[in-house]
Amino acid sequence: MSAETATATEILSTPWRINGLTIKNRYVLSPMAVLQPTEDGHPSDQTIAFLTTRARGGAGLLIIGGAVATERGNEEAPFRPLMRFDTDEFIPGLRRMVDAVHEYSVPIFAQMFPSFGAMGVPDKGRPTRAASPKPVRMAAPRLPYGFYIPGGRTNPTPDEITKEEISEVQEQTVAAVSRARAAGFDGVELGAHMRYLYSSFLSPRTNWRTDEYGGSAENRARILTDTVRAIRSEVGPDYPVGLRMSTNDHLPDGQGPEGFAEVAAVIEKEGLGYIALSDANYESMDDNVTSQSGAILDHGEPQAFRAAMPTVPLLLSSTYDPQQCADAIDAGFADGIMLARQMLADPEFPNKVLQGRQDEIVWCDHHNTCLRRLIFNVPVRCRKNPAMGRESVLAGAKEPISVKLQSRAQNLLIAATGSPFLMGIADKLVTAGQKASKN
Repeated sequence: MSAETATATEILSTPWRINGLTIKNRYVLSPMAVLQPTEDGHPSDQTIAFLTTRARGGAGLLIIGGAVATERGNEEAPFRPLMRFDTDEFIPGLRRMVDAVHEYSVPIFAQMFPSFGAMGVPDKGRPTRAASPKPVRMAAPRLPYGFYIPGGRTNPTPDEITKEEISEVQEQTVAAVSRARAAGFDGVELGAHMRYLYSSFLSPRTNWRTDEYGGSAENRARILTDTVRAIRSEVGPDYPVGLRMSTNDHLPDGQGPEGFAEVAAVIEKEGLGYIALSDANYESMDDNVTSQSGAILDHGEPQAFRAAMPTVPLLLSSTYDPQQCADAIDAGFADGIMLARQMLADPEFPNKVLQGRQDEIVWCDHHNTCLRRLIFNVPVRCRKNPAMGRESVLAGAKEPISVKLQSRAQNLLIAATGSPFLMGIADKLVTAGQKASKN
Protein backbone atom coordinates (compact mmCIF):
# COMPACT_ATOMS: atom_id res chain seq x y z
CA MET A 1 0.00 0.00 0.00
CA SER A 2 1.49 3.33 -1.04
CA ALA A 3 2.09 6.20 1.34
CA GLU A 4 -0.49 8.20 -0.59
CA THR A 5 -3.18 5.53 -0.07
CA ALA A 6 -2.18 5.16 3.60
CA THR A 7 -2.66 8.89 4.08
CA ALA A 8 -6.09 8.81 2.45
CA THR A 9 -7.13 5.83 4.56
CA GLU A 10 -5.94 7.54 7.73
CA ILE A 11 -7.88 10.73 7.00
CA LEU A 12 -11.08 8.91 6.01
CA SER A 13 -10.89 6.80 9.18
CA THR A 14 -10.86 9.78 11.54
CA PRO A 15 -13.92 10.49 13.71
CA TRP A 16 -15.77 13.81 13.58
CA ARG A 17 -18.79 15.41 15.22
CA ILE A 18 -22.23 16.67 14.28
CA ASN A 19 -23.61 18.68 17.19
CA GLY A 20 -23.37 16.30 20.16
CA LEU A 21 -22.84 13.12 18.10
CA THR A 22 -19.52 11.51 17.18
CA ILE A 23 -19.30 9.80 13.76
CA LYS A 24 -16.66 7.05 13.63
CA ASN A 25 -15.42 7.70 10.08
CA ARG A 26 -16.03 10.07 7.20
CA TYR A 27 -18.38 7.93 5.11
CA VAL A 28 -22.11 8.69 5.04
CA LEU A 29 -24.83 6.73 3.24
CA SER A 30 -26.66 9.43 1.28
CA PRO A 31 -30.49 9.43 1.39
CA MET A 32 -32.04 7.62 -1.58
CA ALA A 33 -35.58 6.47 -2.38
CA VAL A 34 -34.51 2.82 -2.61
CA LEU A 35 -35.76 1.44 0.71
CA GLN A 36 -38.91 -0.36 -0.50
CA PRO A 37 -41.16 0.31 2.52
CA THR A 38 -44.58 -1.29 2.83
CA GLU A 39 -47.44 0.03 0.72
CA ASP A 40 -48.85 1.87 3.75
CA GLY A 41 -45.56 3.59 4.59
CA HIS A 42 -43.88 1.47 7.27
CA PRO A 43 -40.30 0.14 7.08
CA SER A 44 -40.31 -3.35 5.57
CA ASP A 45 -37.98 -6.28 6.16
CA GLN A 46 -36.27 -5.24 2.93
CA THR A 47 -35.86 -1.68 4.25
CA ILE A 48 -34.08 -3.02 7.31
CA ALA A 49 -31.99 -5.51 5.34
CA PHE A 50 -30.79 -2.78 2.95
CA LEU A 51 -29.76 -0.47 5.77
CA THR A 52 -28.11 -3.07 7.99
CA THR A 53 -26.12 -4.33 5.00
CA ARG A 54 -24.68 -0.82 4.57
CA ALA A 55 -24.11 -0.49 8.32
CA ARG A 56 -22.07 -3.72 8.23
CA GLY A 57 -20.30 -2.35 5.16
CA GLY A 58 -18.60 0.30 7.24
CA ALA A 59 -20.56 3.52 6.75
CA GLY A 60 -20.11 5.82 9.74
CA LEU A 61 -23.60 7.32 9.37
CA LEU A 62 -26.79 6.37 7.52
CA ILE A 63 -29.30 8.98 6.31
CA ILE A 64 -32.58 7.57 5.08
CA GLY A 65 -34.39 9.03 2.07
CA GLY A 66 -37.66 8.27 0.35
CA ALA A 67 -39.61 9.47 3.38
CA VAL A 68 -42.21 12.19 3.94
CA ALA A 69 -43.04 14.39 6.90
CA THR A 70 -46.59 15.35 5.87
CA GLU A 71 -49.72 13.65 4.59
CA ARG A 72 -49.90 16.02 1.63
CA GLY A 73 -46.32 15.18 0.72
CA ASN A 74 -47.28 11.53 0.57
CA GLU A 75 -50.34 12.25 -1.58
CA GLU A 76 -48.41 14.28 -4.17
CA ALA A 77 -45.39 11.98 -4.38
CA PRO A 78 -44.27 11.15 -7.95
CA PHE A 79 -43.10 7.70 -6.80
CA ARG A 80 -44.38 5.29 -4.16
CA PRO A 81 -44.36 3.89 -1.58
CA LEU A 82 -42.60 6.25 0.80
CA MET A 83 -41.75 5.89 4.46
CA ARG A 84 -44.02 8.09 6.53
CA PHE A 85 -43.52 10.32 9.58
CA ASP A 86 -46.86 12.15 9.45
CA THR A 87 -48.70 10.34 12.28
CA ASP A 88 -47.75 8.56 15.50
CA GLU A 89 -48.84 5.17 14.14
CA PHE A 90 -45.54 4.95 12.22
CA ILE A 91 -43.30 5.33 15.28
CA PRO A 92 -43.14 1.62 16.33
CA GLY A 93 -42.09 0.45 12.87
CA LEU A 94 -39.52 3.21 12.59
CA ARG A 95 -38.16 2.26 16.00
CA ARG A 96 -37.75 -1.35 14.87
CA MET A 97 -35.68 -0.15 11.90
CA VAL A 98 -33.56 2.20 14.01
CA ASP A 99 -32.90 -0.49 16.61
CA ALA A 100 -31.73 -2.89 13.89
CA VAL A 101 -29.20 -0.34 12.59
CA HIS A 102 -28.03 0.49 16.11
CA GLU A 103 -27.05 -3.14 16.63
CA TYR A 104 -24.06 -2.29 14.41
CA SER A 105 -23.17 0.81 16.47
CA VAL A 106 -23.97 3.09 13.52
CA PRO A 107 -26.13 6.23 13.93
CA ILE A 108 -29.06 6.85 11.60
CA PHE A 109 -30.67 10.15 10.59
CA ALA A 110 -34.09 10.76 9.02
CA GLN A 111 -34.45 13.17 6.13
CA MET A 112 -37.49 15.37 6.77
CA PHE A 113 -39.19 15.98 3.46
CA PRO A 114 -42.44 18.00 3.64
CA SER A 115 -43.36 18.41 -0.02
CA PHE A 116 -42.24 17.66 -3.56
CA GLY A 117 -42.96 21.23 -4.68
CA ALA A 118 -42.87 21.65 -8.46
CA MET A 119 -41.90 17.97 -8.81
CA GLY A 120 -45.12 16.80 -7.15
CA VAL A 121 -48.18 15.33 -8.82
CA PRO A 122 -51.28 17.54 -8.59
CA ASP A 123 -54.81 16.24 -8.15
CA LYS A 124 -58.28 17.78 -8.26
CA GLY A 125 -58.43 20.32 -5.45
CA ARG A 126 -54.78 19.66 -4.54
CA PRO A 127 -52.37 21.66 -6.71
CA THR A 128 -48.65 21.43 -6.21
CA ARG A 129 -47.10 24.37 -4.34
CA ALA A 130 -43.80 26.23 -4.52
CA ALA A 131 -42.32 29.61 -3.64
CA SER A 132 -43.45 30.95 -7.02
CA PRO A 133 -45.37 29.47 -10.00
CA LYS A 134 -42.30 28.23 -11.87
CA PRO A 135 -42.67 24.80 -13.55
CA VAL A 136 -39.86 22.29 -14.04
CA ARG A 137 -38.67 21.54 -17.58
CA MET A 138 -36.54 18.39 -18.00
CA ALA A 139 -35.06 17.75 -21.43
CA ALA A 140 -31.93 16.94 -23.40
CA PRO A 141 -29.11 17.91 -23.36
CA ARG A 142 -29.34 18.46 -19.58
CA LEU A 143 -30.05 14.81 -18.72
CA PRO A 144 -27.60 12.34 -17.17
CA TYR A 145 -26.03 9.44 -19.03
CA GLY A 146 -28.50 6.68 -19.89
CA PHE A 147 -31.56 8.82 -19.15
CA TYR A 148 -33.92 9.92 -21.92
CA ILE A 149 -37.17 11.88 -22.03
CA PRO A 150 -38.43 11.84 -25.64
CA GLY A 151 -39.49 15.37 -26.48
CA GLY A 152 -38.68 16.54 -22.96
CA ARG A 153 -41.20 17.09 -20.19
CA THR A 154 -42.64 20.15 -18.48
CA ASN A 155 -44.34 19.51 -15.14
CA PRO A 156 -47.59 21.26 -14.17
CA THR A 157 -47.09 24.81 -12.92
CA PRO A 158 -47.29 24.92 -9.10
CA ASP A 159 -49.36 27.44 -7.16
CA GLU A 160 -47.57 30.04 -5.07
CA ILE A 161 -47.73 28.68 -1.53
CA THR A 162 -49.45 31.07 0.90
CA LYS A 163 -48.03 32.28 4.21
CA GLU A 164 -50.72 30.34 6.04
CA GLU A 165 -49.71 27.16 4.20
CA ILE A 166 -46.05 27.80 5.00
CA SER A 167 -46.92 27.94 8.71
CA GLU A 168 -48.88 24.70 8.38
CA VAL A 169 -45.96 22.95 6.68
CA GLN A 170 -43.62 24.14 9.44
CA GLU A 171 -45.90 22.86 12.19
CA GLN A 172 -46.23 19.45 10.52
CA THR A 173 -42.50 19.19 9.88
CA VAL A 174 -41.63 19.95 13.50
CA ALA A 175 -44.13 17.30 14.59
CA ALA A 176 -42.48 14.79 12.22
CA VAL A 177 -39.07 15.60 13.72
CA SER A 178 -40.48 14.87 17.17
CA ARG A 179 -41.70 11.47 15.91
CA ALA A 180 -38.29 10.70 14.43
CA ARG A 181 -36.67 11.48 17.75
CA ALA A 182 -39.23 9.37 19.61
CA ALA A 183 -38.43 6.49 17.26
CA GLY A 184 -34.76 6.72 18.23
CA PHE A 185 -33.27 8.46 15.22
CA ASP A 186 -29.94 10.05 16.11
CA GLY A 187 -30.62 13.18 14.06
CA VAL A 188 -32.67 14.71 11.26
CA GLU A 189 -32.01 16.43 7.96
CA LEU A 190 -34.21 18.97 6.18
CA GLY A 191 -34.38 18.37 2.41
CA ALA A 192 -34.01 21.66 0.50
CA HIS A 193 -32.48 20.49 -2.76
CA MET A 194 -33.36 19.93 -6.44
CA ARG A 195 -36.75 21.60 -7.18
CA TYR A 196 -38.64 20.48 -4.08
CA LEU A 197 -40.62 22.88 -1.88
CA TYR A 198 -37.89 24.27 0.38
CA SER A 199 -35.37 24.61 -2.44
CA SER A 200 -37.77 26.72 -4.50
CA PHE A 201 -37.29 29.56 -2.00
CA LEU A 202 -33.49 29.66 -2.14
CA SER A 203 -32.80 30.96 -5.67
CA PRO A 204 -34.17 34.11 -7.35
CA ARG A 205 -34.74 31.94 -10.41
CA THR A 206 -37.58 30.11 -8.65
CA ASN A 207 -38.54 32.72 -6.05
CA TRP A 208 -39.82 36.10 -7.19
CA ARG A 209 -42.08 36.74 -4.22
CA THR A 210 -42.52 40.29 -2.95
CA ASP A 211 -43.41 39.39 0.65
CA GLU A 212 -41.07 38.54 3.52
CA TYR A 213 -40.17 35.22 1.86
CA GLY A 214 -38.70 36.75 -1.30
CA GLY A 215 -36.04 39.19 -2.40
CA SER A 216 -33.01 39.35 -0.10
CA ALA A 217 -30.97 36.34 1.03
CA GLU A 218 -32.46 36.73 4.50
CA ASN A 219 -35.98 36.60 3.10
CA ARG A 220 -35.31 33.63 0.83
CA ALA A 221 -33.83 31.80 3.83
CA ARG A 222 -36.80 32.63 6.09
CA ILE A 223 -38.85 29.46 5.55
CA LEU A 224 -35.86 27.43 6.73
CA THR A 225 -34.60 29.75 9.46
CA ASP A 226 -38.06 29.71 11.03
CA THR A 227 -38.28 25.91 10.72
CA VAL A 228 -34.80 25.27 12.15
CA ARG A 229 -35.53 27.64 15.04
CA ALA A 230 -38.78 25.82 15.77
CA ILE A 231 -37.05 22.43 15.62
CA ARG A 232 -34.29 23.60 17.95
CA SER A 233 -36.90 24.72 20.48
CA GLU A 234 -38.20 21.13 20.47
CA VAL A 235 -34.95 19.12 20.43
CA GLY A 236 -32.43 21.39 22.17
CA PRO A 237 -28.92 22.43 21.06
CA ASP A 238 -27.16 19.04 20.90
CA TYR A 239 -29.52 16.95 18.77
CA PRO A 240 -28.16 16.84 15.19
CA VAL A 241 -30.20 18.94 12.75
CA GLY A 242 -28.78 19.14 9.24
CA LEU A 243 -29.77 20.72 5.94
CA ARG A 244 -29.43 19.24 2.46
CA MET A 245 -29.51 22.09 -0.01
CA SER A 246 -28.75 23.05 -3.58
CA THR A 247 -25.41 24.73 -4.21
CA ASN A 248 -25.63 25.84 -7.85
CA ASP A 249 -28.44 26.09 -10.40
CA HIS A 250 -26.03 25.53 -13.33
CA LEU A 251 -28.43 27.47 -15.56
CA PRO A 252 -27.92 30.76 -17.45
CA ASP A 253 -30.61 32.51 -15.39
CA GLY A 254 -29.76 30.68 -12.18
CA GLN A 255 -27.91 31.33 -8.95
CA GLY A 256 -24.29 30.30 -8.40
CA PRO A 257 -22.58 28.87 -5.33
CA GLU A 258 -21.82 32.24 -3.71
CA GLY A 259 -25.53 33.12 -3.74
CA PHE A 260 -26.58 29.78 -2.26
CA ALA A 261 -23.81 30.04 0.35
CA GLU A 262 -25.08 33.49 1.34
CA VAL A 263 -28.53 32.02 2.00
CA ALA A 264 -27.04 29.05 3.86
CA ALA A 265 -25.05 31.35 6.16
CA VAL A 266 -28.31 32.94 7.31
CA ILE A 267 -29.89 29.56 8.10
CA GLU A 268 -26.74 28.20 9.77
CA LYS A 269 -26.98 30.85 12.50
CA GLU A 270 -30.06 29.05 13.86
CA GLY A 271 -27.92 26.07 14.85
CA LEU A 272 -27.40 23.76 11.86
CA GLY A 273 -25.30 20.71 12.69
CA TYR A 274 -24.16 20.30 9.08
CA ILE A 275 -24.94 21.21 5.48
CA ALA A 276 -25.09 18.46 2.84
CA LEU A 277 -24.15 19.93 -0.53
CA SER A 278 -26.35 18.93 -3.50
CA ASP A 279 -25.23 20.09 -6.94
CA ALA A 280 -27.68 21.37 -9.59
CA ASN A 281 -31.38 20.47 -9.90
CA TYR A 282 -33.85 18.64 -12.15
CA GLU A 283 -33.33 21.12 -14.98
CA SER A 284 -29.57 20.56 -14.89
CA MET A 285 -29.52 16.86 -14.03
CA ASP A 286 -26.36 16.22 -16.00
CA ASP A 287 -24.53 18.16 -13.28
CA ASN A 288 -26.51 16.56 -10.46
CA VAL A 289 -26.13 12.92 -11.51
CA THR A 290 -22.58 13.18 -12.76
CA SER A 291 -20.18 10.41 -13.75
CA GLN A 292 -17.16 12.45 -12.67
CA SER A 293 -15.83 12.14 -9.14
CA GLY A 294 -15.28 15.54 -7.53
CA ALA A 295 -17.11 17.67 -10.09
CA ILE A 296 -18.60 19.64 -7.20
CA LEU A 297 -15.06 20.56 -6.13
CA ASP A 298 -14.19 21.64 -9.66
CA HIS A 299 -17.25 23.90 -9.63
CA GLY A 300 -16.00 25.61 -6.45
CA GLU A 301 -19.14 25.00 -4.43
CA PRO A 302 -17.68 23.52 -1.21
CA GLN A 303 -15.04 26.26 -1.30
CA ALA A 304 -17.73 28.98 -1.48
CA PHE A 305 -19.69 27.43 1.40
CA ARG A 306 -16.56 27.08 3.54
CA ALA A 307 -15.65 30.72 2.93
CA ALA A 308 -19.14 31.79 4.04
CA MET A 309 -19.29 29.39 7.02
CA PRO A 310 -15.85 28.52 8.40
CA THR A 311 -16.97 26.07 11.10
CA VAL A 312 -20.16 24.24 10.06
CA PRO A 313 -19.51 20.63 8.90
CA LEU A 314 -19.97 20.18 5.14
CA LEU A 315 -20.98 16.89 3.49
CA LEU A 316 -19.67 16.34 0.00
CA SER A 317 -21.69 14.62 -2.76
CA SER A 318 -20.68 12.87 -6.01
CA THR A 319 -17.09 12.41 -4.86
CA TYR A 320 -16.01 8.81 -4.49
CA ASP A 321 -12.29 8.73 -5.32
CA PRO A 322 -10.69 8.08 -1.91
CA GLN A 323 -7.63 10.28 -2.39
CA GLN A 324 -9.78 13.11 -3.73
CA CYS A 325 -12.06 12.80 -0.69
CA ALA A 326 -9.13 12.79 1.72
CA ASP A 327 -7.60 15.84 0.03
CA ALA A 328 -10.91 17.74 0.31
CA ILE A 329 -11.15 16.93 4.02
CA ASP A 330 -7.51 17.85 4.59
CA ALA A 331 -8.03 21.17 2.79
CA GLY A 332 -11.05 21.94 4.99
CA PHE A 333 -13.64 21.85 2.20
CA ALA A 334 -15.47 18.78 3.51
CA ASP A 335 -16.06 16.87 6.73
CA GLY A 336 -18.21 13.97 5.57
CA ILE A 337 -18.31 12.08 2.26
CA MET A 338 -21.79 11.08 1.06
CA LEU A 339 -22.09 7.93 -1.04
CA ALA A 340 -25.22 7.14 -3.05
CA ARG A 341 -24.93 5.07 -6.25
CA GLN A 342 -21.55 3.71 -5.16
CA MET A 343 -23.16 2.24 -2.03
CA LEU A 344 -25.74 0.50 -4.22
CA ALA A 345 -22.99 -1.08 -6.30
CA ASP A 346 -20.82 -2.01 -3.30
CA PRO A 347 -22.21 -1.79 0.23
CA GLU A 348 -18.74 -2.79 1.52
CA PHE A 349 -17.11 0.23 -0.11
CA PRO A 350 -16.23 2.02 3.19
CA ASN A 351 -14.72 -1.12 4.71
CA LYS A 352 -12.71 -1.81 1.56
CA VAL A 353 -11.29 1.71 1.48
CA LEU A 354 -10.60 1.93 5.21
CA GLN A 355 -9.04 -1.55 5.31
CA GLY A 356 -6.79 -0.97 2.30
CA ARG A 357 -8.74 -3.35 0.01
CA GLN A 358 -9.37 -0.93 -2.83
CA ASP A 359 -8.55 -3.56 -5.44
CA GLU A 360 -11.70 -5.43 -4.30
CA ILE A 361 -14.10 -2.50 -4.85
CA VAL A 362 -17.06 -3.00 -7.19
CA TRP A 363 -17.32 0.36 -8.89
CA CYS A 364 -20.58 1.97 -10.00
CA ASP A 365 -20.69 2.05 -13.82
CA HIS A 366 -22.84 5.22 -13.89
CA HIS A 367 -25.23 3.75 -16.45
CA ASN A 368 -28.01 4.99 -14.14
CA THR A 369 -30.38 2.05 -14.47
CA CYS A 370 -31.14 2.70 -10.80
CA LEU A 371 -32.36 6.19 -11.67
CA ARG A 372 -34.51 4.97 -14.57
CA ARG A 373 -36.14 2.39 -12.32
CA LEU A 374 -36.92 5.06 -9.73
CA ILE A 375 -38.47 7.34 -12.36
CA PHE A 376 -40.67 4.47 -13.57
CA ASN A 377 -41.70 3.72 -9.98
CA VAL A 378 -40.37 0.17 -9.96
CA PRO A 379 -38.10 -1.30 -7.25
CA VAL A 380 -34.57 0.01 -7.68
CA ARG A 381 -31.89 -2.49 -8.67
CA CYS A 382 -28.19 -2.18 -9.57
CA ARG A 383 -26.48 -3.61 -12.67
CA LYS A 384 -23.25 -4.15 -10.75
CA ASN A 385 -24.80 -5.67 -7.62
CA PRO A 386 -27.53 -8.31 -8.16
CA ALA A 387 -28.15 -8.43 -4.39
CA MET A 388 -29.17 -4.77 -4.23
CA GLY A 389 -32.88 -4.45 -3.49
CA ARG A 390 -33.13 -8.16 -2.67
CA GLU A 391 -31.14 -8.24 0.56
CA SER A 392 -34.06 -9.59 2.60
CA VAL A 393 -34.87 -12.32 0.06
CA LEU A 394 -31.27 -13.46 0.03
CA ALA A 395 -31.39 -13.60 3.82
CA GLY A 396 -34.30 -16.05 3.67
CA ALA A 397 -37.47 -14.02 3.08
CA LYS A 398 -39.87 -15.31 0.42
CA GLU A 399 -40.43 -13.44 -2.84
CA PRO A 400 -43.91 -13.94 -4.36
CA ILE A 401 -44.05 -15.38 -7.89
CA SER A 402 -46.11 -12.36 -8.97
CA VAL A 403 -43.19 -10.11 -8.03
CA LYS A 404 -40.78 -12.24 -10.08
CA LEU A 405 -43.04 -12.08 -13.14
CA GLN A 406 -43.50 -8.36 -12.71
CA SER A 407 -39.74 -7.90 -12.43
CA ARG A 408 -39.18 -9.52 -15.83
CA ALA A 409 -41.51 -7.04 -17.52
CA GLN A 410 -39.96 -4.18 -15.60
CA ASN A 411 -36.47 -5.21 -16.64
CA LEU A 412 -37.49 -5.17 -20.31
CA LEU A 413 -38.95 -1.69 -19.88
CA ILE A 414 -35.84 -0.35 -18.15
CA ALA A 415 -33.58 -1.87 -20.82
CA ALA A 416 -35.65 -0.35 -23.63
CA THR A 417 -35.70 3.12 -22.08
CA GLY A 418 -31.93 3.01 -21.70
CA SER A 419 -31.33 2.31 -25.40
CA PRO A 420 -29.98 5.36 -27.29
CA PHE A 421 -31.28 3.87 -30.56
CA LEU A 422 -34.85 3.26 -29.38
CA MET A 423 -35.04 6.51 -27.43
CA GLY A 424 -33.63 8.40 -30.41
CA ILE A 425 -36.50 7.12 -32.56
CA ALA A 426 -39.00 7.95 -29.81
CA ASP A 427 -37.59 11.47 -29.46
CA LYS A 428 -37.95 12.13 -33.21
CA LEU A 429 -41.55 10.89 -33.20
CA VAL A 430 -42.52 12.92 -30.13
CA THR A 431 -40.76 16.06 -31.36
CA ALA A 432 -42.46 15.77 -34.76
CA GLY A 433 -45.83 15.39 -33.03
CA GLN A 434 -45.17 18.45 -30.89
CA LYS A 435 -44.29 20.53 -33.95
CA ALA A 436 -47.39 19.33 -35.79
CA SER A 437 -49.66 20.24 -32.86
CA LYS A 438 -48.28 23.80 -32.85
CA ASN A 439 -48.98 24.31 -36.58
